[in-house]
Amino acid sequence: MNIAIMQPYLFPHIGYFQLMHACDEFLVYDDVAFIPRGYIHRNNVLLGGKAHRFTLSVPKASPNRLISELVFGPTPDSLLTTLHHAYAKAPYYAQVMPLLQAVFQHEDRRIGALCKYSFERVCDYLGLECRFLLTSELEHDRSLKAQDRLIEMSLMRGAEGYINSIGGRKLYQAAPFAANGIRLSFLASQPSDYCQTPLDSRRSGRQAEFVAGLSIIDVLMWCSPGEVRDRLAEYQLLPEDLELLRAAGNVAGDTASVPGPLARDVSAHSQQGGHASCH
Repeated sequence: MNIAIMQPYLFPHIGYFQLMHACDEFLVYDDVAFIPRGYIHRNNVLLGGKAHRFTLSVPKASPNRLISELVFGPTPDSLLTTLHHAYAKAPYYAQVMPLLQAVFQHEDRRIGALCKYSFERVCDYLGLECRFLLTSELEHDRSLKAQDRLIEMSLMRGAEGYINSIGGRKLYQAAPFAANGIRLSFLASQPSDYCQTPLDSRRSGRQAEFVAGLSIIDVLMWCSPGEVRDRLAEYQLLPEDLELLRAAGNVAGDTASVPGPLARDVSAHSQQGGHASCH
């Protein structure tokens, strides 16, 4: 079983959801310190051809408090109005907007719980199977430091592989994981661009420049569930230290034999500022 453990984020970018595609169980890491300047309570959508920030308030937010101790404030009508203006002409607005409304109006306002609910709703919509648990509801040794704590939770859940986003490559080392019989891999996201042009503009031949790095909301609005699933598979799983893993007996042969999904290389996808193909 592969596991991922990540702090909760409010409708994060597609790379975060690729971790869910790559793993069997996803632990929402909500019993760690809140990061006021991070993306736990905010993200970006496409409005007027540019990235536009949306935010949910977090009363009494402080880096001295755990995420599990904090709640989201009420969702302002203006946020839903902004999403309507941003995506009313997107092809999957009618299917996705009710999902967003259900999440933003969810009764359980705990940050971890609401984010977990959003992940479950998105995965259900996409037909993606993944189990979600809050780390604040799991018994484990919270006195352990970062890497050791991740290893303990992975062992408790019976995981054989731990997958982290590529940004954590400088934070974690393969040796402690391998010593506990766990493969450490990093997910390198390579999602291709997609059409962000309204249907009426497509018919007139106009095409918007692609804006990358937005919330998963943007992908859901412009792409069908099948197209989103295709993009969720656009990544590579990279071992932290292949030679060390081989020495530990966890990996044999070349990189292609690393256990777990190794998605197709899509390095030829277009870059930000280009035009994605619109049909």
